[in-house]
Amino acid sequence: MRLLAAVLLLAIAAFSVTIVTRADQASIDRALPVLQRYFPDVKIVPADPTQWRALIDRGGVDFLWAGAPVLYEVLLKEGRLAPMPNVPELQALPDKVGNIPLKRVVNGSVYYVVYGLLGYVIGYNQEALKRAGLEPVCSWSGFSSPKLVQYYLQTGSRPVALAKPTKSTSTAAMMQLVTEIYGWEEGWRYLTAMAAVARFVDSSGAVRDAVKRGEALFGPMVDYYVFIAGLGYCVPEDGTDILFDPIAVPKGANMTAAAVLTRVFLTDIEKTLVDRYIIPGNPAVLDSPDVNQTKAAVLKRHLELLKSKVKAVPPEKSASFYYSFIYYYEATLVDLQDVLTDVWTKVVKAYLAGNITRQQFEELLSLLAAPVNFTDPATGERLKFTYDVAVKLNDKVGSDPTYRDLVYQAWREAARAKYREVERRLESYLASKPAGGAPSAALLTAAAVGAFAVAVGAYLLMRRRAG
Repeated sequence: MRLLAAVLLLAIAAFSVTIVTRADQASIDRALPVLQRYFPDVKIVPADPTQWRALIDRGGVDFLWAGAPVLYEVLLKEGRLAPMPNVPELQALPDKVGNIPLKRVVNGSVYYVVYGLLGYVIGYNQEALKRAGLEPVCSWSGFSSPKLVQYYLQTGSRPVALAKPTKSTSTAAMMQLVTEIYGWEEGWRYLTAMAAVARFVDSSGAVRDAVKRGEALFGPMVDYYVFIAGLGYCVPEDGTDILFDPIAVPKGANMTAAAVLTRVFLTDIEKTLVDRYIIPGNPAVLDSPDVNQTKAAVLKRHLELLKSKVKAVPPEKSASFYYSFIYYYEATLVDLQDVLTDVWTKVVKAYLAGNITRQQFEELLSLLAAPVNFTDPATGERLKFTYDVAVKLNDKVGSDPTYRDLVYQAWREAARAKYREVERRLESYLASKPAGGAPSAALLTAAAVGAFAVAVGAYLLMRRRAG
């Protein structure tokens, strides 16, 4: 057996292997020397999620590493994944950790497996928050707070760092999670308000860096970023989820190399995760004498905190509207951010000044965030971007670039018209405001205090007379 293993290892050493990944550069730097012990000629290719299909179809990719499960689920549905080699390390991995599944099994075959667990958190810069005089945002709904708009108006700096969902699968999953927690319509209210005060960047790592440098106060990110960067963080009070950092084998891979890579990722690479403050897919690794027990203790406590808030959205559900979601988000919120921010800040300023009522404020926010009505370029049918429509269009948006460009443009122009309608409606409310204006919140408070004082004085006078 030892001779056979040695011969196999020598044969593998002659292979040139290619791994496509969504891992950040620090993780790649940590994994590369471990992989080179087995494959001296190993190539790790970082790629945006929208590029994975073409890379797999071109051939020569032997392994897939990291990224949100939604990406793997899409590839599985499209037939671009091969069953994983049934190596002992894969067999030894538990099927679940609590209610968190670690293996994706179809007809008895495992198509992707979780080698690392990353929780969704809201990271923040403690010093920057202190200077701004703001408290941490600890819920997804908290990003719609008028206080964040006030900060932006006072400083000209956008308080939230946010990766574009087309560039970050973890951010896409977090934004989809908001619609799972609050429902489709209300979820888009919070996503829209968040986007209006966001500094958009091209990767989740860039979110961490912007918050670390104090260029933004907050940023939704995966948990190991806050540990590595020394940031403060909250597990969102209204719910979180776990990013299953998967590994998989694409169709057309060298299966001998894939078998060795599977074993290496589930052993040597998984043990390196603890030093990066990443929870191993198999939590038993945290008790291994080979890992840093101080860091392991931090991860154990953090995992327990996450478990109480995890929503556990099935990856196949997220995959069912993934492409529609990310491109709609980009067309309506990223491309038109300047228009969105201008209108949203006007609405908030009018409300805080007492120039519109709470009911009018809520109405304008609902209209601002409402899913657009648009014409389907393929059928000419008028549609509203509901959840069901997002699911219906998902495959075509993902697979047909010509259709995607046309529907993207339709979404963007419909959103532009919607934002202008919100602005017109706000102007009409302001124009119809009675002369002298509505009393400000401060005046209303003063009047209430005065009325209370008069009432108390009258009561005491009556008591004296009665006596």
